[in-house]
Amino acid sequence: MQKKSIGIYIHIPFCKAKCYYCDFISFANKKEIYEKYVQAVIKEIRNKNLSKYNIETIYIGGGTPSILDSKNIIDILKEIIPYTKKEVEITIEINPGTADEQKLEEYKNSGINRLSIGLQSTKNDLLKEIGRIHTYEEFLKIYKTARKIGFTNINVDLMLGLPNQSLEMLEQSLEEVIKINPEHISVYSLILEENTKLFEMVDKGELELPGEELERKMYWKVKNRLEEKGYTHYEISNFAKDKYKSRHNSDCWEQKEYIRNWSCRAFIFRK
Repeated sequence: MQKKSIGIYIHIPFCKAKCYYCDFISFANKKEIYEKYVQAVIKEIRNKNLSKYNIETIYIGGGTPSILDSKNIIDILKEIIPYTKKEVEITIEINPGTADEQKLEEYKNSGINRLSIGLQSTKNDLLKEIGRIHTYEEFLKIYKTARKIGFTNINVDLMLGLPNQSLEMLEQSLEEVIKINPEHISVYSLILEENTKLFEMVDKGELELPGEELERKMYWKVKNRLEEKGYTHYEISNFAKDKYKSRHNSDCWEQKEYIRNWSCRAFIFRK
């Protein structure tokens, strides 16, 4: 019987500090349960009977997956890689504030072949206002380190519609990212979610978001500029050079089937 081709998403619900806009399932300052969580994920993977599938993509997201020891990531991948197709795409999200050269080397040696680096803006004051734990300079350092190690498929995340962000600020960030020539660029519009710190700050008048008209201008500026530079706009927030579309993103956009771990709910909320 022909095996079903499928993707896998692994959620790592931990971070050093929760970004002010984030409403994902993620928890800061839970280091004491990292190892227990990883073992719960591994147990869940083993119960999935992956031998029934051809795994085409693996995406490790969060949270901040790079906050874990690289050994934890490697242990998870060891449970999945035996069931992957030859040209599997393996992505891990990293935060410049929680990654270093050793981690990147170990990621690459484990089979990870795509990085997604959360930058959001090249303006350090904006990064601070949204609760990011890194600076633009730290991003550049980790990006250059990844290139030196040999990663040839890197995504950079940017955001638009940030508090106090002008069109000129966005353009400057975009040009700086274009200059370093990543294979893939994701540009997300900030969505103000209830029960986040940013929602409270805006509600109290401590921060102000750009209006709808300005945000539309930002979106079209990004789209037009990236297309001018040879990036294909293949999904609402994603732009890629030829042959570098994220297969994980594309499969989600096309509503193809994938497996994800539910340990983040079953394990964390049991505590």
